[in-house]
Amino acid sequence: MIKNYFNQLIGAVGSTWNRFWFTSSDPLTLCVIRILTGIVAIIYHLSHSWDLTRWFGLHGLLPIDTVHRLTGAANDSVFDQQFVVAHISLLNQFDDVANLWTVHIFGLAILLAFTLGLWTRITTILSLTVILTYIHRAPMITGHVEPILSMLLLYLCIAPCGTYLSLDRIRARKKQSVTTEIPSSISATVSMRFIQVHLAALYFIMALSKLAGDTWWAGEAVWWLIARSETRLIDLTFLSDLPAYYVVNAWTHLIVFFELSFALLVWYRIARPLLLGIALLMWTTLALLTGALLFCLAMMVANLVFVQSTTWRRYLNNPLDSPTTLAT
Repeated sequence: MIKNYFNQLIGAVGSTWNRFWFTSSDPLTLCVIRILTGIVAIIYHLSHSWDLTRWFGLHGLLPIDTVHRLTGAANDSVFDQQFVVAHISLLNQFDDVANLWTVHIFGLAILLAFTLGLWTRITTILSLTVILTYIHRAPMITGHVEPILSMLLLYLCIAPCGTYLSLDRIRARKKQSVTTEIPSSISATVSMRFIQVHLAALYFIMALSKLAGDTWWAGEAVWWLIARSETRLIDLTFLSDLPAYYVVNAWTHLIVFFELSFALLVWYRIARPLLLGIALLMWTTLALLTGALLFCLAMMVANLVFVQSTTWRRYLNNPLDSPTTLAT
């Protein structure tokens, strides 16, 4: 009896695991995420244009030798040598104006091709390389958006994210006299699951980090965001007067509660629409309060991984070929 129980338990766990990770699914959601991630990546890339030589030039604020000293990579220890290998950047090879701009413009062309879905299998990997080039060149000036952007690009490398809404699809249809159905993909499922698990973990970690801060426990964190006049996009300082201040206090606690709830409840389909709607509202308001528009936009894009492909088909005017099978 005990042996049968454990056999059934192992079989149930194994089948659930395989169904979660390896059921074929429609890659349409990932194709939408590809376009939006590409837009975020282009904006991020262009943000370096105004100060490209000021940061990375030979006589800039962060020349290569300075970055190596700041990160400890200039030392001779084995650890530091491994650090250099793990933080390779194409910009480490150039510091003159002409070459910096050549690399910069070439990187922009790659990101545009990725966003439009041109040679997607190659440009997805190259786009990740472009973004990591800037992150690794000067890690001390990175912020919150880089981990989200690089995470999305990394997992999109696994997926057939150029299957729909892409120049690759247009080229493929021109080559064929008859439109063929696009099969569902296991790699699409694996990519989506990686993003979903990673995103849920991020929400959980963000909530835990807030619980480690006194301002969040006291319900004052949102007020401190409102009070930062140098970054906010809207002025809500009128909420400092009672009883409006209680709204700010509740707002602070609700953010932490939502982040914990998202990580735990998003796996239930019936809860997803509500959670995604609240997430959209939360990141929109935080963008206005903090001025961190690109980070909040990247989080909104990442949340879309929980939107089913059938939902996208309902709102995309159905110019798409249907996959042969869909994951349940």
